[in-house]
Amino acid sequence: MGGQISSPSGTQHTSRNLLGFVAPWKDTSGKILNPLEIIQTRRFTIFYLVLVWSYVLLIEDALQGDAFYNLKVASEKIARMDPNELTSNPLIFLFSLLISPFAHWDTVHAMYVTAGIMFFLQSFEAHNNWKSAVIIFIGTSALTSIFMAIFYNVGFILNPDIELFSYVMSRSFRGGSIGMFGALGALAYHAKKPQFPLILVFLFEVWNYTSYGTDIAISIGHASSTLIGLIIWRWWNEKGDKYAESE
Repeated sequence: MGGQISSPSGTQHTSRNLLGFVAPWKDTSGKILNPLEIIQTRRFTIFYLVLVWSYVLLIEDALQGDAFYNLKVASEKIARMDPNELTSNPLIFLFSLLISPFAHWDTVHAMYVTAGIMFFLQSFEAHNNWKSAVIIFIGTSALTSIFMAIFYNVGFILNPDIELFSYVMSRSFRGGSIGMFGALGALAYHAKKPQFPLILVFLFEVWNYTSYGTDIAISIGHASSTLIGLIIWRWWNEKGDKYAESE
């Protein structure tokens, strides 16, 4: 895979399985890769996981006096998306969109996102390339966060008594789950049955909300990012198809 953003034209883009999943040690044709080929075809996925777990193991639990304690304090201030800062501090808000996906609340959350990354993001990167993976992961995370921040700010202004609006405006968000679901949505473009991953997300979020207790705002963010990922990647590829036909 080259460094350019993938946009296939006149080629079969679908996978042989329902989710478009590619095993981490294989390419999209099923060929087993050697270690160097794995690194070359999953550059961003590996970079992301190394950065996330470096943060979790070295910074997240750093105590006062530790070498990484100042980084922990700084990350707690800027490595999270606070919807209030959309209007009060827009530069910090925009900056947080780039770094909050790399900072997780705790080890459990990092493990959960890592499992999703190993399924969805690395599969998407295997189908395409590392630049496409960066754009989808960071792009869907940022766009979803912006849309959600606007929605909750406006909702809170119009009706602050609604519990969902007041709850979201009283907290901040961090972690890579939004980008992970964006990658899942984009991966659905490569799936044999693109609707199947979307159904899977819906069922997962119903279970997540009713059994695990995740709040509805998180589920709305996950579902929104999935749809954004699918729409963006389908649009990009259809644009590439039209461009190739016009040549």
